[in-house]
Amino acid sequence: MKIINSTRKTVLAEHAEVAKTPWAKTKGLMFRASLKEGEGLLLEFSGETKPSIWMPFMRFPLDLVFIDGEKRVVDIKANVKPMSRNLKTWKLYVPKEKCRWVLEVNAGKTSETKTSTGDALDF
Repeated sequence: MKIINSTRKTVLAEHAEVAKTPWAKTKGLMFRASLKEGEGLLLEFSGETKPSIWMPFMRFPLDLVFIDGEKRVVDIKANVKPMSRNLKTWKLYVPKEKCRWVLEVNAGKTSETKTSTGDALDF
C-alpha cells in the first residue's frame, strides 16, 4: 500500500505492509535487520485508541506516525531508538491523541517528507 502525505505532496511509504491481527501488531518490525528505502508497516486498529508502541528486539530506529480515523497525523515520535540492556531505553511511545493507525517508517522519513501534525494522508 502506498502512503502519501497529500498536504505536502510527498510519499511516506511506497510500499507499506498492513498489520491487522493482534500478533502482527505486537510483532511489528521485531527481528528484522532493516527496512528498505520506501517501505513501512501500517498498524491498523478497529477503532480509535491510544496504543503503546515499544521497541524490543528492534535493530534500527524508526519514526512513528500516529494517524486518526480521518487520516490526519495526530502525533509523531521521530527517531525512536531500539531498546537495549540500558533500562533508560525501555520506553513506551503513546500518542497525544487517539489514533486509528500507526505508520512505522525508517528514522528520518518524517523530516525528509516534512510531515507534521495536522497533515492529511492518503492510502
